[in-house]
Order: sequence, then C-alpha cells, then structure tokens
Amino acid sequence: MQHDLVCQACGTVHEPGGYPTGCPDCRHDGGAGRLEVSYDPSIVPEEALPSPGAETTPADMWHYRDLLPLLPDDPVTLSEGGTPVVAVTAVSEELGVSVLLKNETVNPTWSYKDRLNSLLLSNAVHLGEERIATSSTGNHGASTAAYASIAGAEETVVLLPPDTEPPIHAQIRAYGGEAAVVEYDARSGLLAELVDRGWYPTVNVTDPYSGLPYSYEAYRTIAFELVDALPAVPDAILAAIGDGDGLYGTWKGFRELAEWGVIDEPPRMIGVQPAERTAVVEALESGADTVGVSEGPMPITTSAGGTSPADHTLRAIRESDGWAYPVERSAIEAAIRTVGRSGVFLEPASAITVAGVEQAVSDGLLDPGETAVCLGTGAGVKWPDHAEGAVGTVTRIEPTIDALGDAVDVRIDG
Repeated sequence: MQHDLVCQACGTVHEPGGYPTGCPDCRHDGGAGRLEVSYDPSIVPEEALPSPGAETTPADMWHYRDLLPLLPDDPVTLSEGGTPVVAVTAVSEELGVSVLLKNETVNPTWSYKDRLNSLLLSNAVHLGEERIATSSTGNHGASTAAYASIAGAEETVVLLPPDTEPPIHAQIRAYGGEAAVVEYDARSGLLAELVDRGWYPTVNVTDPYSGLPYSYEAYRTIAFELVDALPAVPDAILAAIGDGDGLYGTWKGFRELAEWGVIDEPPRMIGVQPAERTAVVEALESGADTVGVSEGPMPITTSAGGTSPADHTLRAIRESDGWAYPVERSAIEAAIRTVGRSGVFLEPASAITVAGVEQAVSDGLLDPGETAVCLGTGAGVKWPDHAEGAVGTVTRIEPTIDALGDAVDVRIDG
C-alpha cells in the first residue's frame, strides 16, 4: 500500500525505505527520530478492510495485503497470521468477564514475531540488504533466522542472552542462522557495531529508541483479524510489554480502523509487566512523558523482561484509556496451568497477559460482561526450563501399577 514515513520527533516526511537508525535528519543532528508509516485515508481500498461481526478468520495475515506497506511485488511468507481465538473459560467464569486468547503460538516459528519478520524482511531484502543481524531473547531471533533464509539473505547472526534456552538455539541453527550467547546488556552495543559494518538489524539499535519503520506495521493485522473474527470489537486487549512494538502495532491497527470508519471505537490497551521490571507501570503512575529504566532482576518472562520499553507504548496506552499492571511470578505460573487446560501451552511472557486480567477487573478497567482478548504471543515448548515451576517435572518409574500410582496424581482404580 502506498505510504510515507513520518518522523515522530521532527515531523520530516521520508520516502519508503529501511532506515535502520531512524530518521536521517534527526540522526544528522545527533538524535534518534522514530519513523512511522502513514497512509493517505483517501486511497485505503474499501474492499480490503475487515468486516465487523463477520466471524471469519483469514488464512493468513496477507489477506490484508492491500493494507500493508509491502515494497516488493510478493511477500516473503510462511503463511503467518490467521491465528485462532480460544476461550479461557476458567478465568471467564471466575472473574465475570469474557476472556479470550489470540493464539499466536501456531505461527510458523511458534511466535507472533513471524508477522513482523514476514513484512520487515520482505522489504529489507527487496531493498538490497543481504546480511541480517538481530539481538533477541529468543523468539524474534528464531523468526528472523527463518524469514531471512527464505528471503534469500546471505548471512544471519542472532545475539542471545544466557537465559535463552537450547530449543531456541537449535531452531536458529536449523533455519540456517548463526547464534552467539552474549551478556544481556552487551548485546545492543555489539549489534550496533555490526550495523556500522553494513549488517541490517531487525530490532532497534539507537538510544533513545527509534525502532524500524516496518517493525510494528504487521502487528496491525492482529487487530484486523480480531475485528473479522469476533461478533463485536473487544473492550480491551492485554499485551505483554517487551519493547512495546507488539502492543503499539496492535493499537495502531485498531486506531486506523476507527479513523477509517470501520469500527466505532478502538479497545483499551492494557499492558502487563513482570513485577521485577515495571518501567511502564511506573511511568503511568507518575504521569511521566517518557519511560524510565527499571533494572530489577531478570524475571521468568524473559521475552518480556526489558528494562526500558519504548515511549510509544505509553502513547498507545494513554490514547486508548488503558493502563498497565505488574504481575508476580506465582500468578504467571498459575496462568500457564490455567491456559493449558484450554489446550494452549504458553511461555511465561505470554501467560502474563491472562494473569493480568484479574488486576484489570479489580481496578475497574474491565467491567462485568465485557470482553478482553489476551495476546498469547509465544509457545511454552520453546521455554521448558522457564515453565518447569508451573508444570513440574516428570519422574521415571518402574513399570508397575504401584510405582505409577506413587508418581502421578490420578486415581488408578476409578
């Protein structure tokens, strides 16, 4: 779809492009301006828009191709998106609100990062980028490696922290990427050095944050799919906060649908953070205009454990009349078990959204009878050690009924 890139700091309009360090004008002046995709509403194709109440789910996110800023003729795709909505009945019955899960774990590399990388790498490789690098806690790195390979990139490097688990290491290498484990806080500096040497990043490399112009645009399709799939627009969306792109992109999708007259009002955006690192919660409570730094210990939600999310997270939450809440580890582990009974195994950084519903209800942000959609962005199977506290371990036993009865919590004899 035809678009411009508008700097959110200086207002300069730029032509479509990769811009790995944000707005060139701000960069020249020593700053870091975030470039945001802007569409002319007069050219939005009406036939491509979602249909509220249609209660249908498209095959993949490229059903909305004409609403996405795709630069090449064809996208790099593994049929990402088109994910189902699952009812979390136990939580709904307990709290008196309808709790639904947008199950992004069924994406090709088992996380919603596939939406981002399908669009981002389609554009980057089309623009001539052949060496791709990223810093990731895991999900994004695996997704980057997969999409860089099918896009035809020559080389891919993923920088991971020590907390990332071996299944993700194996994923990255299986997809043809190279991975290295680096201390958590040292990854950004090393990635910036790679960018200086001509590598293209799939995450932000500037301080302050400028992001990448297409890094959140594909997340808009989550909003589009929910409008198509549900009988009515949900009252609230709960999203875990990493850098904030997922929450912001989903909000941008709903906001644009309201601006284009497809829906009456967008839902409230509710951010959820681990209790150890609550920079967005603190910014909201203090009325700050920017997100500060929260340097607590690494939480169980490694994928959503950033110390300082981007400021556009605040914008989305405030513009939507939403809020953000901290969640303790015990509540996250309980949510993993609860959602598991609905047939979905979430990683801690996704289960945290379901754990946050209770606080939103207690705070009055969700009223009885309203509908909340929790974004389940990544699969627990990739994080077995992180999930162990929630689900326990399996014991090897002798092949006898007595041993089985001692090992498992079931009634052997009815």
